[in-house]
Amino acid sequence: MKRLQRLLLLAALVAAATDIRAQVPTTVRDNDLRGRVEAAFEASPVKNLSLSAGVQLRLSGDMSDVDRLHTSLGAQYKVCPWFKVGADYILINRRDGIAAAWHKPRHRLNVNLSGSCEVGRVELALRERIQTTFRTDSVNRYEAADPAVVLRSRLTATWNLRKSKCKPYLLFELYNTLNAPAVVENYLKEGFSHDNYVTRVRCGIGAKYKLSRRHRLDLYYYFDYNREYDIDYKANRGDLKGYVLEKILRHIIGISYKFKL
Repeated sequence: MKRLQRLLLLAALVAAATDIRAQVPTTVRDNDLRGRVEAAFEASPVKNLSLSAGVQLRLSGDMSDVDRLHTSLGAQYKVCPWFKVGADYILINRRDGIAAAWHKPRHRLNVNLSGSCEVGRVELALRERIQTTFRTDSVNRYEAADPAVVLRSRLTATWNLRKSKCKPYLLFELYNTLNAPAVVENYLKEGFSHDNYVTRVRCGIGAKYKLSRRHRLDLYYYFDYNREYDIDYKANRGDLKGYVLEKILRHIIGISYKFKL
């Protein structure tokens, strides 16, 4: 009897260990140097309201491949000197480097709340953004969220230098998932639940130049630490097939030009 109890206990421990091991993701690490080039237009038809449009080209693979093309439209309203609200729409065209073709576009909607204050010659600004990205391909909701909702919290410090057209700045930003799917052993047997976590940490340094009354230039460098989960289930059966944690370091060098009316 005691031997049977020990065997049952051992079997339970093995089953628990197997279940825990299945929930631990395989870790994959990668590094990449990326680039961004942007041209934008901004106009203010009425007081405190600004409208914008822009195109941004993104490079990946150590700047050897065209990765994405973002086309954006936005609006921002200054409620008071220290508080702004805004929203923008972005059409994301993604490029398949292997097929050398554009595919699977995505639609993104951002809602922004921004507050700022001045401390001496330094302006501190906090922006909270709800980023919602809609896919055009079909996905299993247990493997990827559609739409994917992310809360982006960014703190920026900008220096107003005396007798200078250059404004250097530092920024720190966190990306928090709000509706990422939680991994389960079998999605046909277990209920759906969310697993919210920090998916990206960004640190940046840059400088904005006022070339003239209508022309602006922004040069920047971002360092991104990305944590992305790749979940894969067996078709029709629902069993967990793969669970990978991708840890990616990205160095991003960018330049942005803006024409203001």
